[in-house]
Amino acid sequence: MMSPRSKEEITQAVLKELPRCKWHSVPIGNVVFDWWLTGRGGQGLRLSDVGLKAFTEANISSWNFPLGLESDKKTKRRKIIAPEAFVSELIKKIKCPYYLGVYRVNGENREPYIKVFDHQTAMMMTIYGTLRDYLDAQEYKYDN
Repeated sequence: MMSPRSKEEITQAVLKELPRCKWHSVPIGNVVFDWWLTGRGGQGLRLSDVGLKAFTEANISSWNFPLGLESDKKTKRRKIIAPEAFVSELIKKIKCPYYLGVYRVNGENREPYIKVFDHQTAMMMTIYGTLRDYLDAQEYKYDN
């Protein structure tokens, strides 16, 4: 069986796994718009908070990996250097549903992570050792 590739196909597959809820009576276009940060037509498979909740309730397997960010020497906080470029790279290179989050301890932001919803992607990230090494190893085609 071929794995679903579009947001609509993935969304419909997850809906089938969810117990009957409000999402089943909403038009699929609206569900896609609410579950994905990139909306209906945007590229990438980044989930919104609502989408993460739906995937979690549907018991879709996931794996978490630290983002492996640089530490700012002045503030001692972890940060993404050139966040727009980083997000653009994720859109092009992560070919499965994913969520970007931050672990919180006592209400404070601690460690940013990526949650992926594909066992093959998770295995490859584990083999490469870090998200950065995995991303650097991925090839992608530019849209012309």
